[in-house]
Amino acid sequence: MMTSTERIKAMINKQPFDRIGVSGWVHMPFVDHHVQDMIKATIMVTEYCGWDFVKIMCTGHYIPEAYGGDITLSKDPTHWFGTINRYPVNNLEELKAMPILDKDNWVFKREVAIAKGLCQEYKGKKPVIATIFTPLTCLQEAMERGTHAKTTPLMENHKAEMHEALQKMVETNKNYLDALINEAGIDGIFFANQYATRNVISDELYDEFCAPYDKQILDYIKDRTWFNVLHVHGENNLMFDKCLDYEVQAYSWENCVPGLESDTISTVADVRKMTDKILITGLARHYDYYNEDNNRDELKEFFRKRLLTVINESEDKRIIFAPGCALPMDVDRYVFTLMKEVVEEEGYL
Repeated sequence: MMTSTERIKAMINKQPFDRIGVSGWVHMPFVDHHVQDMIKATIMVTEYCGWDFVKIMCTGHYIPEAYGGDITLSKDPTHWFGTINRYPVNNLEELKAMPILDKDNWVFKREVAIAKGLCQEYKGKKPVIATIFTPLTCLQEAMERGTHAKTTPLMENHKAEMHEALQKMVETNKNYLDALINEAGIDGIFFANQYATRNVISDELYDEFCAPYDKQILDYIKDRTWFNVLHVHGENNLMFDKCLDYEVQAYSWENCVPGLESDTISTVADVRKMTDKILITGLARHYDYYNEDNNRDELKEFFRKRLLTVINESEDKRIIFAPGCALPMDVDRYVFTLMKEVVEEEGYL
């Protein structure tokens, strides 16, 4: 039997492999600010669920935190996000004054220490990848969590200032990546892009404010990492056409969100026609993990149905069965183990 690292490397290189992959990632707000606790908790959930790669679930507040935002952390284990009492960037002057952070920033040092512990645990056995937000996503998170309401007017009306700020975010993340690669030894990054959907940005703004800065990051780590995943965030109207030339080895996205117009969703079959890279998807994170009776057999059979759809649509089976984004936090983690069970039953070649 292959190790997870051998399996994923074989997929990347289009060599024979034994079975499809399986993975997931879940926020852990009660431990993600404590190095040893976060390392231990990540190992526990990885082993319990049988995942093939480790996507480090750093706090989603890492950018506003690193830039000095005033944050009250979550006290609810089912919600990763706390309350940001004051964002680091609230107006044009603060945007212009935003500095380039170095690798010794206290938040980066914490995250590098977590990554190092996980890399030491899994070196050669499972790839460990660090979460990095794309530069425009970083700017968004420094202004207001999860919404483009502040970035879009700035892109439209203050282009020069936004370009300068985005370049600063590139340099900040280069410094952070140097530490993650050279000191921690990560295998790659989970490059989270919250702007690769036409629901939030026009093609013209994407071409000007996203792609050039995203590619700088990926060019910087080229040949220094081997398993980089572009997370195309969103549920529909995704901009895969804008991302096909990104230097990554895999794409992660939501492929089957219920209730949306079918012609707006990117199915596995659709994406496989566009790229031969590894596809990481299969389950709708906000919908597929729930069952009124908490019936494991029904959940497992539903997962099997989802898995067989992905297998059939992928053609070459170079896939990793996974949620479209972070797993739900209000579900018992035994439910996540059913993903590995169906992969063991259906996923061997």
